[in-house]
Amino acid sequence: MTEGAISAEGRVEYERFALVLDTGDSVLGRAAMQLIELGIDVLYANDVDEAELLARQESGRLGAVLIPEAFDEADINLLLERVCARLEGGPRGVIVTGNRPNDETCYRLHARGVRWGVWHPYQMRELRFVMAAAMSEEHVGERRKCQRIPTEIPTTVFMGRHRKDVILHDLSVTGAYFATQHPFLEDSRLSIELPLPDGTILAKGVVTNAKTADKPGRDDVPDGMGVAFSDLPEQGLTALQKFVEAWVNRFLL
Repeated sequence: MTEGAISAEGRVEYERFALVLDTGDSVLGRAAMQLIELGIDVLYANDVDEAELLARQESGRLGAVLIPEAFDEADINLLLERVCARLEGGPRGVIVTGNRPNDETCYRLHARGVRWGVWHPYQMRELRFVMAAAMSEEHVGERRKCQRIPTEIPTTVFMGRHRKDVILHDLSVTGAYFATQHPFLEDSRLSIELPLPDGTILAKGVVTNAKTADKPGRDDVPDGMGVAFSDLPEQGLTALQKFVEAWVNRFLL
């Protein structure tokens, strides 16, 4: 799935719904509201019967199902049999969240085709990333080429002799978004430092878009600039691929 479109109000709007299947005491109620604020259309159910009804009503538009780890195996089996059949990605569209279960439970979930888990503590940007990834499971090959992972890394970019301290807000193997109140103009050519755990990658890039107070964009994205990498050495590309893959793997069962 590609990134959602932007509404007139500056929110991301995704093409599909996410179903939040909650417990009776609404442990996922707050997460459901936050996902709506992030532009994901949420359907909400408190039992499998209600979830199946919603899945039937939105057949073809249901992209992912979020469930709490507190569900017992019988509930999960019902979900997989009655709801996941209506997901284009099948069980791969299921996301489990809460306290990380033991290895045996993770193994059983994986054996049933469930792939995603978001464990406490987590940030909503991380949950949204996993939700978007789960909703694009049938396009997994294409998705891996452009996965943008949320980050919060101070770094520096240069345009000629002009230096700017920025925050690396998100990152992929093809580009990045840098948060700054004063972004460079579109089409500016930059030299970039990407400080990763295994060392700093030096790259070059071109500013493709900018967001400022005078040029608004998504509400959930700070002022800054999107940059497409134009020159990334092979060794740097390998290191970047490794970093992105390791980050994503934290959420795989």
